[in-house]
Amino acid sequence: MKKILAIVLAAILLLATAACSNQTASTPTPAASAKPAAQKLTVAHKGNPTSLNHLTVSNVSVNGPLGHLLYDTLVNYDSETDSFKPSIATKWEQIDSTHVKFTLRNDVKAHDGSPIKASDVLYTVTTGVNSGKLDNYYARFKLEDCKVVDDYTIILATKTPDPYLFYTIANNAMGIVSEAAVKKAGGLDSQTQKPSSGTGPYKFVSWDQGAKVVLARNENYWGGKPFFDTIEFRIITDASARMINLESGDVNIVLDPDLNQIKTIASNKKFQVQNFKTKNLNMAFFNTTKDIFSDVKVRQAIALALDYSQNAKVSMGEYGYVTDSVLANLSPAYAKPDSSYTNYYHYDLAAAKKLLAESKYPNGFSFTLKYMENAIFTSLAQLIQNQLNQLNIKVTLQPTASTVFYNDAASGNFDMYLAAPSNPDPFATLIFFDGRLTFKSANGGSGWKGGDQFYALLDKAKATMDDKARNEIMKQLQATINSNVPALTLGSQNRVLVADANLTGISLTPFADINLSKASRK
Repeated sequence: MKKILAIVLAAILLLATAACSNQTASTPTPAASAKPAAQKLTVAHKGNPTSLNHLTVSNVSVNGPLGHLLYDTLVNYDSETDSFKPSIATKWEQIDSTHVKFTLRNDVKAHDGSPIKASDVLYTVTTGVNSGKLDNYYARFKLEDCKVVDDYTIILATKTPDPYLFYTIANNAMGIVSEAAVKKAGGLDSQTQKPSSGTGPYKFVSWDQGAKVVLARNENYWGGKPFFDTIEFRIITDASARMINLESGDVNIVLDPDLNQIKTIASNKKFQVQNFKTKNLNMAFFNTTKDIFSDVKVRQAIALALDYSQNAKVSMGEYGYVTDSVLANLSPAYAKPDSSYTNYYHYDLAAAKKLLAESKYPNGFSFTLKYMENAIFTSLAQLIQNQLNQLNIKVTLQPTASTVFYNDAASGNFDMYLAAPSNPDPFATLIFFDGRLTFKSANGGSGWKGGDQFYALLDKAKATMDDKARNEIMKQLQATINSNVPALTLGSQNRVLVADANLTGISLTPFADINLSKASRK
């Protein structure tokens, strides 16, 4: 009897175990069924955007980090290889020196659901050309020769051969905009604060002026599911405050950090410092139309009186490098100076004093140095002031608000000014030395007259599509500029950010803006 009872109890226990097993398999545990935590990225940004649509503004720099999240370009820039890869355009063909044919994806939609076609590319280019607000990007196109071949094929034409065109095409100033979405929303002005016409990986949610901009994942993004549910840009104008917010955990990334604070935070394993070398230049432009700076020996003497290595170290630390030409060392057209000419971009105080003694101003003089106030420009200005004092040259420093500064540069209302050209197209830098242009046409520059032979070489370089042949001409152009010193190259500034250690996928745009479109967490 006991044996039978034991068998019955064992059978009951076995059935109970099987029932529990089946219940476990069919009913997920709370841990298994819980929704993954939302992924949010919070970015500390230095300034309030001027607009959330690039076609409505004349300067896109402060808007750059948002631009590549809201808008896609025809091609993407690979900052690691300095090359271009497909984006909205899957392939392209250089038909001749002024025409490029692009084949587009057929599955791209704007944030309002409107399909993107070749006509939208033409609309974007046409709007950019006709507005005149972004001439440094759009003025190169010859609209009457730009042509929609079919819904997903377009030919873009430039006025002249444009060897470095793709740097411009890959920049967020040429993000493709949906014409249908613009019209549906009531016109282009509607896109400045509530954009719906972009195709990028993140969509607009809200903008609290001066405080924050919030974006959300574009669930229908053609390029795959973006990592973050939301990306929030906090507007924190003070560089030190941005770093404090990172350390407290209120933000995950700091753009344009205070370089003096980086060394302290770099030792903390919770954070990472990303230090991207760029093609940007910190430059000082002489106004060579002024009598003082029309004397080449004065310009050469000033160039030799500056301690470039020390100045780069003081103003940029390890986040920049010394340059020795009017093009950055990473520029595709940079030519290392050789013995074929005299290069004045090095420190030689004795030679500087000798040249000044031979100039029209042997006993020194005074001038005013204008610059937009930021940590690097302020530091460079003070260093220039101190070092030129050794030549009995008295420099009055004049920090200037950006709105006034740009107007003064474009009207020639300066003795010398500091600027940081960031366009990777070498011709965008050389425009500052094309004396056939006015200050207004060049948006500043030096007013220097290079002469007919120089201009002939410049025009020849622009028309030469063969890289090797063009680079040989560019070497001659740099030699002429470097020996005449219409501007000073004060160093190339890196693009630096500080972020949580587990963030990855951050890159640079062609114009050295931070690109977060592929950012994720490890």
